[in-house]
Amino acid sequence: MADADIQPIHTVARLLGLRASAIRYYEERGLVEPALRLAGRRWYSPEQVRRLAIIQYWQAYGLMSLEEIADVLAGPKATRGWAEIIEQRITALDEQLREIAGARDHLRHVLSHHENSAPDGCEHYEARLFNGLQARNRTP
Repeated sequence: MADADIQPIHTVARLLGLRASAIRYYEERGLVEPALRLAGRRWYSPEQVRRLAIIQYWQAYGLMSLEEIADVLAGPKATRGWAEIIEQRITALDEQLREIAGARDHLRHVLSHHENSAPDGCEHYEARLFNGLQARNRTP
């Protein structure tokens, strides 16, 4: 690895839209490791920058905990239940997609049927709304 390939923590933080303290926290959790420490500063390789981007993406869009991310990043040979963690996240994301689609449908109904009035009191709208809430609050 050429020294030109590594970047200081503040540059990596700015590039990814993270705080340097978040990167240090990920390091404490064992998720990343700087390629080099020089004069008390952490420097990161392109591989570690990519890993930080993956962590950020999975937290934001996969809605995974840092513990889950660590297990997935460790790979199937290092972590028992690796596939199970991924399957659970897929199932949770599928449920969120259903909920988002329902919210979109509610908004479409309001737009198409209530252009001149609020949806309060609309039997169709409120039935969908309350049925959705009841389904969400059911315990398994």
